[in-house]
Amino acid sequence: MNNMDKTVVIGVGNLLLKDDGIGVHVINELEKRELPPDVEIYDGGTGGFKLTDLMQDAERVIFIDAVDTEMLPGTITTFKSEDVRSVYSMKKYSLHDTNLLEVIKTVEILDNPPEIIIIGVQPETIDYGMELSIKLKDSMPDIIDTVLNLLLVTKLKPGNKKIMDNSMETKLP
Repeated sequence: MNNMDKTVVIGVGNLLLKDDGIGVHVINELEKRELPPDVEIYDGGTGGFKLTDLMQDAERVIFIDAVDTEMLPGTITTFKSEDVRSVYSMKKYSLHDTNLLEVIKTVEILDNPPEIIIIGVQPETIDYGMELSIKLKDSMPDIIDTVLNLLLVTKLKPGNKKIMDNSMETKLP
């Protein structure tokens, strides 16, 4: 496999804070599925800058994270890294200690940075505990479908780094 065909899917979040761990829960579900050989999945936890190592030699990176979009719990919003940068100063997107914007900025200084897509899920409960809220548990099939559809679109457009036509897409629960 040519490494530049590689797609990396990284779930981030803190499993000890209920819905904040949605990205890691999604990765755990994806591990049960057969994915294309050029797709690598990682539990990024609250990895911070360590996440940049996982993204090396990838053509595209998909992050899954709890994102406060002030919408209904379970709402899925898919956006590109440019969208995070344009509104990041207005509100904190990621709900845990990992500053995804700083990770993205770091990766973008590489010679050939990957395309970065974020699948943000509106949490219901950020509190101590390892279980997802009922709303996010119920949204899990839609979140998985969102990831798989992005992977499918990637396969349909080989060599085309622009896989999303719209900068932001939202799917309500």
